[in-house]
Amino acid sequence: MSIRVLKSSGNAHPLCYDVPLAQKFRLQQNVLSEFSMNGQLESFGGEGFSQIAIHYKTNHHLLLNTTEMIYDDGQKTVKFSWEQDLTHLERENVSLILRSNEMDVTMGNIRVVILLHKKDGDIFLWPAIWQQPKDVSLMGILGEADISYEEIPGSQTPTLKLKDKEVKTSWVMVKDYRFASAPAVGCWLVPFQAVAQRELSDFIVLQQ
Repeated sequence: MSIRVLKSSGNAHPLCYDVPLAQKFRLQQNVLSEFSMNGQLESFGGEGFSQIAIHYKTNHHLLLNTTEMIYDDGQKTVKFSWEQDLTHLERENVSLILRSNEMDVTMGNIRVVILLHKKDGDIFLWPAIWQQPKDVSLMGILGEADISYEEIPGSQTPTLKLKDKEVKTSWVMVKDYRFASAPAVGCWLVPFQAVAQRELSDFIVLQQ
């Protein structure tokens, strides 16, 4: 069992790839910004993350699950509930804005919105990265910024040229959980290794 991650591209159509469930993964890491985000995927049958942890510098930690969020700045711990009204918290280079079913997080020069989705009795989190530094090394299963590819015409099986390699693909429809409305989006399904040029196992983490 797996979830399908949508990846924006520099082309007309996005890419997507499968990530196995019930694992903890490094979602995004920027060493220069001292920012990292890890996620615990739901167990079998789920469609997203049961828990997400964001770390910034040595003292800022935000842990989110489907019922509450806990922020610790090294001196004070603040708890939020998804049920509470609009809330805004400011710290040094950190902004947290809790709106209806979303936590808008800015830490340094990276902005991530964590959405709470409720679908057919399943409640899960999904991260949407809306701002990140350009031209820096970003590590994680949410990967780099836009990735470009070429469609190779005339192939019996649809084929893309991705990072100088030919990759067989198929056209699939995916829910884009980066948006509250979760619109259905068409994408080219490729192996994760073709996008990241790394193995998924490289991004498994033991702790949030």
